[in-house]
Amino acid sequence: MKASRSSAALKPERAGVLAVVQEPQTVDRLQGICRDMQLDDELVVTDTVDAALRRIRSGHIPRVLLLDLADSAAPIAEISAARSVGGAELKIVALGALNDVALFRDLLSAGANDYLVKPPTRETLSAALEKRSHAPGTAADGGLGQLIVFTGSRGGVGTTTTAVSCAWLIAEERGERVALLDLDLHFGTIALKLDTDPGSGLCEALDQPSRIDSLFIDRAMVKVTENLRVLAAEASTTQHMIIDAGAIDVLLYELRRKFSKIVVDLPRGATPIQRVVLAAATHVVVVCERSLAGLRDTIRLQTLMREQAPQVRLWLVEAGATAGRALLGKSDFEKGIAKSLDFSISYDAKSAGAAANSGQPLPVAVPRSPIVREVRQLAEVLAGPALPVAKRKLFALSW
Repeated sequence: MKASRSSAALKPERAGVLAVVQEPQTVDRLQGICRDMQLDDELVVTDTVDAALRRIRSGHIPRVLLLDLADSAAPIAEISAARSVGGAELKIVALGALNDVALFRDLLSAGANDYLVKPPTRETLSAALEKRSHAPGTAADGGLGQLIVFTGSRGGVGTTTTAVSCAWLIAEERGERVALLDLDLHFGTIALKLDTDPGSGLCEALDQPSRIDSLFIDRAMVKVTENLRVLAAEASTTQHMIIDAGAIDVLLYELRRKFSKIVVDLPRGATPIQRVVLAAATHVVVVCERSLAGLRDTIRLQTLMREQAPQVRLWLVEAGATAGRALLGKSDFEKGIAKSLDFSISYDAKSAGAAANSGQPLPVAVPRSPIVREVRQLAEVLAGPALPVAKRKLFALSW
């Protein structure tokens, strides 16, 4: 009995309605409904999803989260982020401008409980705010695969090599379906490191997002092993690509439906594309250079995660590949970032060269190298507990 009470005490208390709504008429309608239904809920209105997630993360956990996604470039990613931050018990109601069954199903799969077409009637809003038990349309993670993002605090620190090796280990040693996505469309090297032709599928998908579906993903991806697929590009340097953030949102959603893990090599930047990827991420690995510039940019990336991706588990990994640049002491660096580094990846020039020249990941090219043991430890933490056989079969069916 004592253990049961303790468990109940640890469970966050949910109260109130948190609404991300810009239109005054919708806010007025919500206030009227709360009064008419005599709900003892406080109605809090904020203007952005990021502000709502920061509020939830700070401990103000609502009973209902109402999200107006009519103007969102990445509605699926925002629902997924809200579900990750709010937990399985939060009731998430999405508002949108489109009466679209496909969108309705996609939002439910991403973690929404309901979808209302604007302008919502008093009856539909009343039903959404009712105090009754509810179950999310899917599991807490929407039944979707996990997104693991790799980025570097500086260039040339071994981010891509680490991402490729972790993806290979999760796919081959754990038997999970893994997609490896290179979002450096002009100068990415994932395909090169795996001795494959990237093809044109990724550029086509981002240029024509309406074509993205399960069949298109199958055709666009390059098979590396039975469990590992690659989606990359080598766009011409004369080709200026304007990418709609919504295209990235749809692409990530389809990949998460088909694969248990999606490993993304994400170039540094502060664009809508980065924001969408981070909003959908489960884990973010920042490969850190212990230089002065590396310290500055690690701190900036930490701030970016807190403000725009509060749902992620952030891992800071010390890079060994620093090309002889002047480094800060480890204790000074950790004092600057206000935490300890989570992992350290040493640099072995001979092993890195052997892997690069053979077009193989480190665990294949140099399986006995100490660096492989370090990368394996990181991969095991990122992948988490092994998937049960039933869930592996679920992803296999959509292969």
